[in-house]
Amino acid sequence: TLREYIQHGVSNFVVQALLITVRSKEQTSKMVKCLTGIVEDGSILKVKTIQSDGGDGGEKGPAKKNNHRMGIVWRAFEMCANKGSSQDQEQILSALLRGFASITTSPEDNGANDGEKSEDKKRRKRSKAKGLSAGECIPHLLGLTPGSCEGESDGHRLTLDAAGARALYHVFHFKERLRSDWVKGVLHIYGQADFVSIANDGLGSRCIMDGLLDGPSRSKTSKLLVSKLSDRILYLATARVGHHTIEKLFRALPTMEDKASFSAELSHSLNQLGSNAMGRSVMATCAVKEYLEGESAWKDVLAKQRDKAGWLEEITGEKEGSDEEDEEVKTKKRKRDKKEKKRKRRRGSE
Repeated sequence: TLREYIQHGVSNFVVQALLITVRSKEQTSKMVKCLTGIVEDGSILKVKTIQSDGGDGGEKGPAKKNNHRMGIVWRAFEMCANKGSSQDQEQILSALLRGFASITTSPEDNGANDGEKSEDKKRRKRSKAKGLSAGECIPHLLGLTPGSCEGESDGHRLTLDAAGARALYHVFHFKERLRSDWVKGVLHIYGQADFVSIANDGLGSRCIMDGLLDGPSRSKTSKLLVSKLSDRILYLATARVGHHTIEKLFRALPTMEDKASFSAELSHSLNQLGSNAMGRSVMATCAVKEYLEGESAWKDVLAKQRDKAGWLEEITGEKEGSDEEDEEVKTKKRKRDKKEKKRKRRRGSE
């Protein structure tokens, strides 16, 4: 069965390859129907403890935790984001929320009396039927507890669940009504120190920050992230990985006023930005020096950047935009179509 293939140590990669090669909405719907039952019982979400081999001495090393088949979850979300309908996306999301609810144990079980235990069982049954909220599910998916980066040094290594982070990236590209709770959840539960660590981590920057700043919710999330990062923006602007997030944050800001205030903030720290290649790259992207020269010079640089981005989009045929931008494009297209129909009618009457 599909469940047995997924649970097998080798054949689960065959299932992942199958999910990657799905090419139509009909195929996606069939795969989602097969996967929802497997995901929502939590069997592929459970953290499996394995014993490491001690080497030549024959003694077993300390136990390690191994996420059980999270690659299937990642590929399923990728499939739904690329080829799935909103119904498919909703089904796989609900299955994931119920799956994490089914494997989450309550810490109140220890030392509780019979009455409390029975009450807690009822509460967990209700939770299992409905599923966890997006905010409760995100730390399980990423393997990152909110506040865990508080008090850590700037260079400490962040550990994220790779498949979970990639799955979250695709959730950020779901339909607006489905992804909104997840976007709000990430921005709400994680603090400044967490976001600085995520932005300065290769996987976190590529999956979480890019998902927020390159995805369709970027107009809303960019302004919230500016206030969230606030006094740590300069540190990230000169960091090896973090400066990419600062550049994308600037591009994602929706209005010229927001971009002007961002450039103005960076213009107070020219010496620090010019101290390394990353800072100089941020200065060029955010037109910091041109901002000091005057408004017209600053706007000219941004206009050139937009033209260059539009030229690349024409070549690649890809366009990343927000919901507001997509709706504006659709409105213009409808107006052009109406005008074209009127012209044809006039020609036909003549």
